[in-house]
Amino acid sequence: MGTNDEQGWDAARAAHRALHGILVEGKRAGQVQDDLDRAGPAFIGVFCAFFRNVMERALTGHESVDTVRSYLNRLKAAHPRELAALQTYPMAVFVLEQIGPGAPPPGESRLFSLEGELLHQMRLAADYTAKQENLVGDVLELYLQGASARYVTGTY
Repeated sequence: MGTNDEQGWDAARAAHRALHGILVEGKRAGQVQDDLDRAGPAFIGVFCAFFRNVMERALTGHESVDTVRSYLNRLKAAHPRELAALQTYPMAVFVLEQIGPGAPPPGESRLFSLEGELLHQMRLAADYTAKQENLVGDVLELYLQGASARYVTGTY
């Protein structure tokens, strides 16, 4: 987004509230629908920025696809039932696109459409990476707040 206007911040705050409800409080999307509607496209941008923040805790973005895939496979092995649906190869490619050199702005991808199954895969990877990296409570909230700022300011 890369805008500092008040409307951009309002949308990012709504995205933050929706993500906080989903990721921290365990609410379903329907329970935060008003904030999702207010956020509009900013929701995807803030969610991507959060994904980046969390994945950058575990990885640098300079790893090979195989190294990132190995990390995701270890994560999947540690949580086999919860991460049964995690597709480690495409997610490894996506992780590197998002956190590696030349990453697109938060909320954009040159490789995948940011919708549906990819969002689910991102949530799985971010949620269990956060747990693996002990990002819980106030620390997780800090990463989420940072995602809003990262999105609005357009910092990659």
